[in-house]
Amino acid sequence: MVRKYILNFWIWWYVVQFRSILRVVYSFWSLSLANLNILTMLSNLFVPMFQDPSFIGRVMSFIMRAGWVLFGSVIMILLSVPLFIILVGWLVLPVVSVLQICRFIT
Repeated sequence: MVRKYILNFWIWWYVVQFRSILRVVYSFWSLSLANLNILTMLSNLFVPMFQDPSFIGRVMSFIMRAGWVLFGSVIMILLSVPLFIILVGWLVLPVVSVLQICRFIT
């Protein structure tokens, strides 16, 4: 009977709850990507801002959007690292706990 509960815990932790954690992390990451507006700025990189087709307007538009894409990319990288650490920590935490218990017993 105890073995069934132990097996159910591992299934719950690595299948059911991992999907839930992955869904939350992905939604937070995609919301941050949408709020930073990186993809839109990247797709409009060479389009003049404020309908100003002059040379200065095109140069300023490129500089502003390239800076926005660079800044947003740095922010997304800085955001992705902790989210990845959370996911890996979720996967490793039960194994570390079991190893600590085994080390304590022996």
